[in-house]
Amino acid sequence: MEQPKFPVSPGKYLVTGDRKVTTVLTIHPADKDGNRRWELDDHATFYDVTHLACRSARYTPTTGDDSCSPATEQKTGFPVTPGGAMPSVEGCKKQDYSVLFVIAVAVEDKGR
Repeated sequence: MEQPKFPVSPGKYLVTGDRKVTTVLTIHPADKDGNRRWELDDHATFYDVTHLACRSARYTPTTGDDSCSPATEQKTGFPVTPGGAMPSVEGCKKQDYSVLFVIAVAVEDKGR
C-alpha cells in the first residue's frame, strides 16, 4: 500500500471499505480555525467505508528522543483483530488510523 499524503486535499473522492458500500467522501476546505469537515454521501458511516482488516498507527516518542519503536513490541499483538486498535508500545504515543480505498477522484471544471 502506498503511503498517504497528509493532509488530504479538499475535494470529492469515491471511497469504499471493499465490502458493501461505495460512496462519495467530500473533504471541505479548512474553516477560519483550520478545521476541515469530512462528509459521506448516502447516509454512509465511517465504519461502512473503512477496510476493517487493515490497521495502522503512528507511534511517536513520549520523551522527545528516539526511544520509541514498534519493533520492540512483542509479536503476540499482531495481527490486529479487524476493527481493533493497534497495540500500545512503551515510551510511545499512538495515533490509530483506519484505511479507506480511494477508487476515484473528482476533477473540478476550472471554467475552461
